[in-house]
Amino acid sequence: MTNEQTPQGEQPEGTEPAGQSPLRDQAGKARELGERWMGQLQEMIDQAGRQAGPVLRDVAAKAAELAAVAAENAGPVAHKAANVTESVGDKLAARSKDLAADLRRAAEAARTSQAGDKPAGETPAGDEPKSDGDAKA
Repeated sequence: MTNEQTPQGEQPEGTEPAGQSPLRDQAGKARELGERWMGQLQEMIDQAGRQAGPVLRDVAAKAAELAAVAAENAGPVAHKAANVTESVGDKLAARSKDLAADLRRAAEAARTSQAGDKPAGETPAGDEPKSDGDAKA
């Protein structure tokens, strides 16, 4: 063998097997194209961020203004609701007290009428008047 001849399957350094050089060239071109696209995309993102920043600040400021107006308007409404609730609560409490008094009067009247139906000397069980001085032995 001479220096110019190489054993089968081996290639001299710096050379590529037939058919692979175009693939490496295509891969290199694809890499360059991808890097260029990534650069363009990054530039578009940066530009959108620069342009969107002021718009987003304006939107946030408007939202804060609307929240402030809503809070200002909610205060008087809440006070009115509290006043109405207080008024209704007072009326309900008065009606409940009247109802309780009416029920007690009706129960007392029923006990009195039952006691009047019994013969003299008999009192219904449990309706006997008790005093603190009475002790059962």
